[in-house]
Amino acid sequence: MGNLILPPSLTRELPYAVTAQLSELPQEAQREFFEEYNRNARTTSIGYILHLLVFGTHYAYLNQWILQFLYWFTAGGFGIWWFIDLFRIPSMIEAHNNKIADQTLRHVLVKYRYGLKNPTTADSISSSSYSSAKGSRFMLRTPYDLQKKDTGKDNSINLEKRSISKIRPIAPRILDSPEADPMRLSIINIKAGYLVDFDLTTWETVQEWQYDWDNGNSGKEFRLVNEKETLHLYIRNEGTQLHTILARKVNIHSIDRELEEEIQTNLRPPSVLNHQEIDYFRENTKTGWRHELTAKTSANKLTIWEYFDETMTFFMRIEQLEGQTYKATVGEVISPFEFSNVLPKE
Repeated sequence: MGNLILPPSLTRELPYAVTAQLSELPQEAQREFFEEYNRNARTTSIGYILHLLVFGTHYAYLNQWILQFLYWFTAGGFGIWWFIDLFRIPSMIEAHNNKIADQTLRHVLVKYRYGLKNPTTADSISSSSYSSAKGSRFMLRTPYDLQKKDTGKDNSINLEKRSISKIRPIAPRILDSPEADPMRLSIINIKAGYLVDFDLTTWETVQEWQYDWDNGNSGKEFRLVNEKETLHLYIRNEGTQLHTILARKVNIHSIDRELEEEIQTNLRPPSVLNHQEIDYFRENTKTGWRHELTAKTSANKLTIWEYFDETMTFFMRIEQLEGQTYKATVGEVISPFEFSNVLPKE
């Protein structure tokens, strides 16, 4: 973070993933980020003033007009909603500002052509088209874990890697992770046994897996539960960019009745799948090992196929564990700043 010229008060407020990328940008880009962020960020004090003195207009302040009209229509949830928001406003302001920081950073990255996976695409993208991008979808216009081709490498090295990959690993890889601030944990710090807020609901992390792929990359999966449903959170930290996908488990036969048979026959699923009137296109095929970190069981060899729709927004993942066990999940790319209040359960 030594290259940051932003005020210390602002860097303490920003998420780690944002400050890490800002530190790699020139001073001009950092100043532009600072000016744009300050124009759009919100403050807790004004949020309380609007909540207490201006008939609860704090949702309008955060550009959440649907919630604002619902709040007015129910008279603040007959007072209950009004009382609860007395304690929620700081976290609401923080979540809003995190989204603003994410959007502002991506605007600066596009303009200065930093951190893009496909620089030629950036040449055709203007700042006006960027501003219409939703969440972190733009960052994932190229899939978040696209496998790299081993061009220029000796074939004997590749053969050696393939033979090593068949050996069952004793333990998962040790992954580099940023130092956690216990007072400002983010989704990158989540572990089994943690709580996290998403979509106005608190979720408990009850299971954690690590995937170590044969191409040298790794990723995490978490099972999140509340009283009504279960979600699967996929996380990959690629350099200073954090990519998150939230999905639900579905029956593999609900995608295609013949899907399991086709995988067994052709050793892979079709290149295009349709589920609930959305076309998904196969992007990645990865092989590696799955470690269940909560139960600390032995690793399982698996192959996965990842699909995205044409907008790179909706996501499908099909897993085949050794022994012909299948798992399918369908979900959506989510900005990491949509998660808040990451805390240990106890």
